[in-house]
Amino acid sequence: MVQAGGIWLTVQVPVYTAWMIGALVQGIGTAMVYPTLLAAISDVAHPEWRATAMGAYRFWRDLGYALGALISGIVADLLGMRAAIQVVAFFTFLSALHVAIRMRETHGATSRQNVVTVSQPVD
Repeated sequence: MVQAGGIWLTVQVPVYTAWMIGALVQGIGTAMVYPTLLAAISDVAHPEWRATAMGAYRFWRDLGYALGALISGIVADLLGMRAAIQVVAFFTFLSALHVAIRMRETHGATSRQNVVTVSQPVD
């Protein structure tokens, strides 16, 4: 949601200072998203199929980049660049809302038995 707020700010307020603040907020949001999603997958994926889970996640994430670029281009052609960026902010917000509703903490007091511990160093 922080990332979506930064994107939205850059298009809503046509002042250079607001763009700089929006870029900062967007960067902070992006820095919060990337390692968190990778860690969430690692937390729930068994070591035997963790690499496959990470590959599937990265495939769908990268496909989202491609589809997002196509959708943004179409919206920009039809409605203008401002509308295209607003659509990106909207989809980013929807994604955050989806994660907030659907994802659950995996390391809570009731899920400690799901944590895989390693007693020997891994090569």
